[in-house]
Amino acid sequence: MALQQAGLLRILWWAGRALVLTSALAVTRVDRVAAQGGDVRLLVRLTTDSTPNGSRAPLVRSENMLASNSRWLDALRSGLPVRLHYRVEVWRSRGAWFDTFERQAEWDVVVRHEPLLDQYTLLTFVGAARQERRYATLDALGAALAFGYQVNVRPVESGRYYYAGSLQVTTLSDSDLDELERFLAGDLSEAEEQGENFGDALGRGATRFLLRLAGLPSLRLEARSPHFTVR
Repeated sequence: MALQQAGLLRILWWAGRALVLTSALAVTRVDRVAAQGGDVRLLVRLTTDSTPNGSRAPLVRSENMLASNSRWLDALRSGLPVRLHYRVEVWRSRGAWFDTFERQAEWDVVVRHEPLLDQYTLLTFVGAARQERRYATLDALGAALAFGYQVNVRPVESGRYYYAGSLQVTTLSDSDLDELERFLAGDLSEAEEQGENFGDALGRGATRFLLRLAGLPSLRLEARSPHFTVR
């Protein structure tokens, strides 16, 4: 009975928090726009042809994330962290046939403003790796967010290919970010005490956390690279 009551209280707590977050983000409705629409843009380009077989790596970057009219800048100034989820897919072009999906790479960036320090924190998650950087000004943060990621997902077989990229921008609440930090500090310590693999624990916990965030209001952008041929 005690466990059932605790479970019910937890469900009610989450429901109440979701209601508060939905009210606070009423202006942040779901938008599905092309990469060229709106104030934020996603670009997927190709590296120079520097391999014997003509394989090219994708360069992925976003623009205008912190433009003066950006809702995401307003969110940061209101104390709400912002999550950027990037995905790049390798597609093989088959002419008159359906294109074939080959593989993909994903990574996440979480940005927040720390008013007491008057600085911005940028957390990057790539698989089991986590990197934290701090910036003193919005200009420095904007330059970091516009950084081009060269992703190691080149095709290896001969054929005609292109890269399909997507970016989903989501506003987090402070409690969402606190939960992520508790996971990084607590779940990993628990896994270490139990002798569990660090990477497995991080990947499992991050997956649970990111799956729950999938239902939050967001902006989704998509873009494609030019075609290229692997000989």
